[in-house]
Amino acid sequence: MSVKANINALKKMNEKMYPKLSTDERFKMVLRTFVTGDEVQREKLVKSCPKVTYYESEHAYIERIEASRDIVTVFIIQLLEYDKIISIMKILKGVNSKAHGFNAEMKIVNEVQAFLLAFETFCEEYVGIDSKDMIQAWYGYDERYICKIKKIMDFLNCYQLELDILTKDIWLEKVFINGWEERLEPYLNPKI
Repeated sequence: MSVKANINALKKMNEKMYPKLSTDERFKMVLRTFVTGDEVQREKLVKSCPKVTYYESEHAYIERIEASRDIVTVFIIQLLEYDKIISIMKILKGVNSKAHGFNAEMKIVNEVQAFLLAFETFCEEYVGIDSKDMIQAWYGYDERYICKIKKIMDFLNCYQLELDILTKDIWLEKVFINGWEERLEPYLNPKI
């Protein structure tokens, strides 16, 4: 249907037709009013939409569910990035057997180790769930993430480094705890 035909169809609508529109028809008509700039017609379509009462789970619960999923997703994205960096490090090490860039390599190894431990600490101390269970809850259909963590941990253990507490605390505080508390703040400290 052309824009002109759509405008004419909208103009021909009367008060009795508005409530009879299907959800899909109403949705399409409202979008057309954005295209045509017809705010009056849009208001009529929106106001005539049937009103329904819904029951839903409490917001504090829903926010915890959504925040945990989002934090695990951020963790997985960063994990994949670190996995890529480690793979590149291994390739470069194999190609160039001399220890060029050892300090840069150690920096990455420290950062990855701190990242993994920060996530583990966050899950256990702030959420009360094992980190592998958190990943399994949201990405359990894909075992490769748990396998990647194990593979990365095995790689890190070859270095036998002391944990970089500062980097771990930065990941823990600035990313995981901050993301969690920011989302749940209204529910963690309810106003009386």
